Amino acid sequence: MILPRAASGAYPTKAFLAKEMPDVLREAFGTSDIGESEQIEIEAPHIASDANIVPVRIKSGLANTESIALVVAGNKSPFTAYFKLYESQSFVSTRIRMSDTSDLLVVVKADGVLYANSRPIRVGRNSCGA
Repeated sequence: MILPRAASGAYPTKAFLAKEMPDVLREAFGTSDIGESEQIEIEAPHIASDANIVPVRIKSGLANTESIALVVAGNKSPFTAYFKLYESQSFVSTRIRMSDTSDLLVVVKADGVLYANSRPIRVGRNSCGA
């Protein structure tokens, strides 16, 4: 019982409840000041044909990657996913839901420093957000 309680302290629960981008970043990372990095690779469709299952693959080229977070500004709850990585992991592959056309912001914590990269994803006409 001690381990789950201790582990939950590092999980950014309040970030999932925040609605505005500055609040999301502050709740998740303690700051909204995040540097940019091209070493964060984002693989996702330019146009999502089904906004309920948008495939996303993130690869971090940053040494000592600790976590990867996905933020979709156009969602009602922008903080979409959070992955705590261990040892030599440097990528995640998942599917996300998007309410509308928006930028996907990927925030990577590596060696205690926050870096981000983003890319636009358009939601197609036949998806739930149209």
